[in-house]
Amino acid sequence: MKLDFKTDSSLLMTEVSRMLGLAPVFTMMVAIIMLVLVVFSVQGFLTETQKEKKSMELPTFTLKKLPVGKKIYEDYSVVLARLSPHVKVTAEKDGIRIGITDAAKYAEFMFVLNSVQGVSKDVVWQAKEICLAECGGSASTALVSGITEKVEVKLRGLENE
Repeated sequence: MKLDFKTDSSLLMTEVSRMLGLAPVFTMMVAIIMLVLVVFSVQGFLTETQKEKKSMELPTFTLKKLPVGKKIYEDYSVVLARLSPHVKVTAEKDGIRIGITDAAKYAEFMFVLNSVQGVSKDVVWQAKEICLAECGGSASTALVSGITEKVEVKLRGLENE
């Protein structure tokens, strides 16, 4: 269709009004498409922001301490008893009891007590009880218990590590 603006102005007005009748429909379609694109853009932005936050987190370290069993106490008591025949070393449920009845053997008692950590590779020892003089029938006695330690590391952004 060819429009002649000088002679056919009424036809021009008819065409413009016909086109304007479709304009609101096209405008709504474009608006809906733009809204969908905005929703996807915001969703992508939020996802990337969460990933960035997780990548900026520092790794967390936790130390798990587990008590050792009676079998380990028995094994270590045998090794420690060989260090000195004058020091009595016995395995108990809660740890290893180290003791002497003669105060003159105090140096040997301290040697065995200090050797507990030295003979151990995977167990960390701590003294639960220590008595160095006149200990209810003994000259010196100590109860040491062991724990195993394990470090767990949670790396950045990883939930199940």
